[in-house]
Amino acid sequence: MSLRQQLLNLLFPPKCPFCNRPLAGEGPCPHCRQAAFWIEGPQAVSAGNAFVRCACAGWYRDELRDSLRRFKFSGQKGYAAVYGPVLAQTIRTYLPGTYDVLTWVPVSPARLKERGYDQAQLLAQETAKALGTQAVPLLAKTGHNPAQSSLAQGRLRRANVAGVYAVPRPEAVAGQRVLVIDDILTTGATLDEAARTLRAAGATQVVAAALARTPSQLD
Repeated sequence: MSLRQQLLNLLFPPKCPFCNRPLAGEGPCPHCRQAAFWIEGPQAVSAGNAFVRCACAGWYRDELRDSLRRFKFSGQKGYAAVYGPVLAQTIRTYLPGTYDVLTWVPVSPARLKERGYDQAQLLAQETAKALGTQAVPLLAKTGHNPAQSSLAQGRLRRANVAGVYAVPRPEAVAGQRVLVIDDILTTGATLDEAARTLRAAGATQVVAAALARTPSQLD
């Protein structure tokens, strides 16, 4: 940790992104490590179509849902530093030896300008750091579609993301097993489209990981 970061932590002690208690180390506070919204066992893994499976750390509910909303919509970029080690442990548990390179599902240029940051990129970077690797930009979003959260049906979500991703450097993807990071898994439409695009560019396999999944899948 840099001297600057040590001074900042002294002046502004880091807080748990789930309950706002002071943090003494890496990851959530001891209280939130035992929270009921974390997932273990078979429910932590969802099958996809273009991606083989997606491992999720928790349920999108309670304090985890509220925390992710602040992360995405209220400028709480620092939450990624706590999320990263959590998702890294999920990947170690459920996706060992399944990928060669780690990337993320990007937001559109318009969304990036509006929000000021790409939450999935921050999550992927902190997750990669905890795994001892790097997050590599492999996908680009070429269209600015409505937010998936505004659509209530799975078929509408699938149509909404059809064709919106591209691989600017196919040579970086060809022959690689790719792990794609996103923040929330709902129907899997976004991750499936990202994975389909990567497979079309030559990826041999795509797996995925998300910090949270919705308790019930939409049709």
